[in-house]
Amino acid sequence: MDDFIINILNNLDHSESLFTKIMFLIVDNSLVKGGVILAVLWYLWFNEKSKNSHSHEKIIITLYGSLIAVIVGRSLANLLPYRARPILNPEFNFTHQIDEFSWLNVLSSFPSDHAILFFSIATGIFLISKKWGVFSYVYVLLIICFPRIHLGFHYPTDILAGAGIGIFIIWAISVLKIFRRLTKNTITLSIKYPGIFYTCFFLLSYQITTLFNESRALVSAMFHFFFL
Repeated sequence: MDDFIINILNNLDHSESLFTKIMFLIVDNSLVKGGVILAVLWYLWFNEKSKNSHSHEKIIITLYGSLIAVIVGRSLANLLPYRARPILNPEFNFTHQIDEFSWLNVLSSFPSDHAILFFSIATGIFLISKKWGVFSYVYVLLIICFPRIHLGFHYPTDILAGAGIGIFIIWAISVLKIFRRLTKNTITLSIKYPGIFYTCFFLLSYQITTLFNESRALVSAMFHFFFL
């Protein structure tokens, strides 16, 4: 299935087409990717129809779940057998290439951490609002994930597995009420100390938008500085 889909996309397009250029623009733009989904989450926080403690708890669960999603995604990519990305496979004959020092050369393709993170957030949104949840699922699939398949950054099964993991993480946290006490304490914090809460809300939203790239870079630099 992976080979079949990628070969079809390759035959339909080429590197100089407007469509491919748009795909590259999307995958390099954090505002288009995570920014839109996080904007939906902020809208639901302040929207009068969902502006209640129950909906706010679901949003907090979604935020905590996103942290777990990133950790799970990176852990699986590092622990599971390495899978080279489609663009590195000469059999697919991609007309566009990546830089030899690109992170795509060293990080495993399976599973997609983009799919894990943003499908988990879309699931949290769906639990609050079915309308915005459907929009988020479609947006994540078409705008965040499809360009990564089209450009050879991921196989379709990378995306499929990531989506399943992301959806399961939020579902499990919500059903099992894993963060129930922490969530209630966070809601209390948002009421008693709104300045602290919204500062943290903003910083976490920003890091989710960029897939925690800056945070991971800082942790990696500190690890090398103190332990290597």
